[in-house]
Amino acid sequence: MEKKTVIVCCASSMITSTMAVAKVKEIAAGCGAPEPRIIQCKFSEVQGNLASNQVDFIVPTGKLKGVETGDVPVIKGTAFVTGVGEDKAKAEIETQLKA
Repeated sequence: MEKKTVIVCCASSMITSTMAVAKVKEIAAGCGAPEPRIIQCKFSEVQGNLASNQVDFIVPTGKLKGVETGDVPVIKGTAFVTGVGEDKAKAEIETQLKA
């Protein structure tokens, strides 16, 4: 498996994205995937990071309003904050990490 690059983002790039980063790392360790290269940023910085990096998927902890992600998969990281749909988000991340 190759090492993936993941954007994890929230409004301020601090609290909820830090929670989601920990989950992504935990999921990678649990499924035997290499720990991904994580770009932690604000929602407003996503497009710039997409333009300057080869990103495999995005985990936002809120809505990416007005952000064009092209064909890069987006997995709702809100689940790691609310607990709602967390198993589904974990499964989607694991699938992307193993792809």
